[in-house]
Amino acid sequence: MQSSVNHTDDDVVETRPTRTIPINNLLEILKIISRVEPLEVLLDKVSTTISSAFEIKSLVICTLDDGTGVFGPRAIKGFPQDSVNAIRRHTYTLNRKKQEFRDELRIGERTYYMRPEVEHRLTNDDMDYVVDPSTISKKRASPDEWHPLDSISFLMVDRLGNWIGWIEIDETIDGKVPPQDVIGRIQLLADLTGIAIENSRVYEDAIAAMNESQGYLDLIVHDIGNIVNPLIYYQEKIEASGALDDKNREYLDRAIAASKAAKGLVDNVRKVSEAKSSDALIKEDMDLREVLVKCVSALKRDFPSKDIIVGLDCPENECMIKVDSLIHDLFMNILSNAVKYNPNQTAEVEIGISNGPGVWTVLIEDHGIGIPDEKKKGVFNRFAKRPDGVSGTGMGLSIVSLLVEKYNGVISVRDRVPGSPHEGASFEVAFPKNASTNNGKTSGNQLAMTGEYAFDS
Repeated sequence: MQSSVNHTDDDVVETRPTRTIPINNLLEILKIISRVEPLEVLLDKVSTTISSAFEIKSLVICTLDDGTGVFGPRAIKGFPQDSVNAIRRHTYTLNRKKQEFRDELRIGERTYYMRPEVEHRLTNDDMDYVVDPSTISKKRASPDEWHPLDSISFLMVDRLGNWIGWIEIDETIDGKVPPQDVIGRIQLLADLTGIAIENSRVYEDAIAAMNESQGYLDLIVHDIGNIVNPLIYYQEKIEASGALDDKNREYLDRAIAASKAAKGLVDNVRKVSEAKSSDALIKEDMDLREVLVKCVSALKRDFPSKDIIVGLDCPENECMIKVDSLIHDLFMNILSNAVKYNPNQTAEVEIGISNGPGVWTVLIEDHGIGIPDEKKKGVFNRFAKRPDGVSGTGMGLSIVSLLVEKYNGVISVRDRVPGSPHEGASFEVAFPKNASTNNGKTSGNQLAMTGEYAFDS
């Protein structure tokens, strides 16, 4: 079906007053292109911004599906829901689009103006998303009037010039064909969007690879744990049987220690993975005092051969923070070091919670061998070198650092006695308060934790 209106391409896209784009729209366009985001999010933002900045009533963004090799709609704006459903059913081959995007339709380097005066481009299938089929026979009143069958497509290419999609304008708000300067700006945006699509696909590929690697890691951690745990169990059963001489008992003790070290490494790998994942565990409101009391009790169980004395100084009111269950691992790593790095039979630790503006600060001081000044900066690095004779993976304080960062906190280490590293270490950890729950009220179980208490073995 052809319209009776005849005109040249220069007549169609005539020079009209330049439309000024609001500065906030320009900034939004730049932000969209500079970010690396999932493809669906990227295209939704691009389509929304084009609609707002250039007064476009309806548009469709189609991209190439690398898996199928065909183009399909990924973002749709301004159509009724029935039309949206119909549009989503359509796919296009590269050959078909190259036949449609012919030179006689080109109005820019990669811009094509599809209009009924040039050809009847719609198939029966395409008709299912024409909003009002009765307007198909409508004649154009003026060269710059938008016809119901008009569309302008802005081709998107990758860095090598390969077609990766297009932005198709199907209706303008003012019912006019956009002026040449606007068409040029949209094409520039389409060019930038093509680059952003490439970046988005690299991002999605990286996420997929990371998830696959995480799956392998989870599998390894699970399987090694299942192997090591029975080893420890049977080794300890043999040791308890009393059927070994001193020499064989020594060998068995070494085997048990090695198995426990392997289990510790597996546990630490799991904790690092969870600490780096923003959604691995659900955060909840926790009282720092209750967390520390549980950790002190666990510390005594972990070192039954040591005499452990812990002084715990807590505020009377709740000390609420928003954390997950790994908060116990954070403190257990610090407290375990306070015992492991103390060569004496008796290990003393002082713990205090102080109330500051917007933060709760936990101070943990030990009486161990301390940390030399030259090693303080690297103490939170993964696999930091341990003193001779101290077991472990060297990952403990790196896990602490990851968790503190995850909780938006701050950690520091210094000498318990300033200027005397050998007198023990002092760790200070500050956590943001959970303002919604720190209301100064006293809970029913508070009296059991008020004041200063000593936990003796």
